[in-house]
Amino acid sequence: MMSKKTLSLSVLILSLFSQSLIAQQILIDEDFTDWGNISALYQDETNDNEGIDFASIKMANDDQFLYMYMEVGDEINLQDLNSITLYLDTDNDPETGVSNFGIGYEFEFSFGNRGGTFHGDQNTSFGPYDVGLISAPTITSTIFEFKMDLDAQLNGQLVFPSQSIGVVLKSDGDSGDSVPENGETLTYTFSQHIFAAPSFRIRKEDNSDIRVLSYNVLRDNLFDPEVQDEFRRIFQAIRPDIIGLSEVYENSGEQAAALIETFLPSQEGEQWYSGDTGNDNLMVSRYPVIDQSSIDANAAFLLDLGDREMFTIVAHPPCCANNDSRQNEFDAMMAFLRDSKDGQEFDIEEITPIIIMGDMNLVGFARQQTTLLTGDIDDEQTYGSDFNPDWDDSALEDSKPSNPGYPTSFTWYSPNSSFGAGRLDYIVYSGSAMELANSFSLFTPSLHADTLAAYGLQSDDTIIASDHIPVVADFRLPIINSNEGGSESPQKIELDQNYPNPFNPSTSISFSLSKPTLATLTVHSISGRKVATLFEDKMHASGNFSLNFDAGNLATGVYIYRFTTDTEIITKKMMLVK
Repeated sequence: MMSKKTLSLSVLILSLFSQSLIAQQILIDEDFTDWGNISALYQDETNDNEGIDFASIKMANDDQFLYMYMEVGDEINLQDLNSITLYLDTDNDPETGVSNFGIGYEFEFSFGNRGGTFHGDQNTSFGPYDVGLISAPTITSTIFEFKMDLDAQLNGQLVFPSQSIGVVLKSDGDSGDSVPENGETLTYTFSQHIFAAPSFRIRKEDNSDIRVLSYNVLRDNLFDPEVQDEFRRIFQAIRPDIIGLSEVYENSGEQAAALIETFLPSQEGEQWYSGDTGNDNLMVSRYPVIDQSSIDANAAFLLDLGDREMFTIVAHPPCCANNDSRQNEFDAMMAFLRDSKDGQEFDIEEITPIIIMGDMNLVGFARQQTTLLTGDIDDEQTYGSDFNPDWDDSALEDSKPSNPGYPTSFTWYSPNSSFGAGRLDYIVYSGSAMELANSFSLFTPSLHADTLAAYGLQSDDTIIASDHIPVVADFRLPIINSNEGGSESPQKIELDQNYPNPFNPSTSISFSLSKPTLATLTVHSISGRKVATLFEDKMHASGNFSLNFDAGNLATGVYIYRFTTDTEIITKKMMLVK
């Protein structure tokens, strides 16, 4: 890390050739832990400006994408109502482009206005899609990350023709904060890292997994004959078991189930069930819908899985600047879940799996996402008290599906809009009652031709079908053993609280088993992202066990450790303080 106080007043060149490989592939997914081992390109002084107050600025690249991380001090929405502008001298030549700030910049992009100008052979206006700019999160934050395509061209001219670029960030023009400070220059030199696409799986790993699909189908597009071939290919590739549909205004749940039957014909003993509470959110499921209720403009459904029930909500809160209305709907949904757990509404049994899915339109205040995940209700006078939504008194977990073949996790993609692609659609779940086995958001343009052919897809299927892409999550439920008529005693599993807690950087995790057991022990961030596997599908004899967990590569925060067997999922929280 380099302080601006150590910079000369002439030129700062931070060469990253010494880091020929990024320690961890950067993913634009709202989880900033992958930036932990990357040194700051520039560390600005904090508390030197009101409003936008830059702090740590980082950059990285591979052979396909340029990545940037920035801490902005104030909680803002990166795609709206801010004055941050990025200037890049893309050929690192002060004699070309616009001469200002000690560089000659060709690239100028205003995040709050979602547009920029490329000062090349001629001035060319551009938007985020023109350069592959995708940022996260879409909600307000003090930290953002984004990527751009290194092969982007504007008006036939390569945007990044050089092995190094000059970098300037400014807010509020000359009156706000600046990186670097006036009189200094900042250069980023490209590394030789090769893009390593995260592994993905489109088919289920295990046929017993329950596949959930959340899909905003863009104002009944699903029923439009002109795009049904695209939808048919998408559904046949995904083959879901439970489908939450949004933006279905002119067709019923029964009509949706009948259409899905033509896409995915039922085998003997199967059928497609449906739920419809009268708004635009529908349920189509291989499992019977045994209860349903409207929650404002959203819909709750209770499914019969055979050996247990499943509580689901399909949601579509209002979009855009409607922060108050959107917060009210999240409050109402979480209140409905709280009351169902307390014996009202659906009156669900303890450890009933919980899934909330849909186009959440989370493009405003982060407070709304907090309510969805943690049960922290904003308007308690109207909607009642806060609660812990999972059965183990923890937050719900965010499946946070990624885009296969891309380093991103967006679910909305609309090139005709000034707003860049972002994550608007969610599948969140109760991690104490089920395990996330797989998740992805299917963006067909990012798939290799061989993958498209293997699944009967075409490259533009998802962008023709809707402005939202299908969001998929596979869940694995623990086996329920009734032991009726048997004399064998049930398995007894105890998972102890880690010690010490809080800890830095290591702690001990202990557990005991009354019988030999095949088990998995994993560690997750509070958002549900798996950060460590201590052991997986390992057979243990009966007895007491203890192992050490080293969190030296993790950031300060609350983590969840989860012990999973065929019959039980046990979780506990621990605090890492560095």
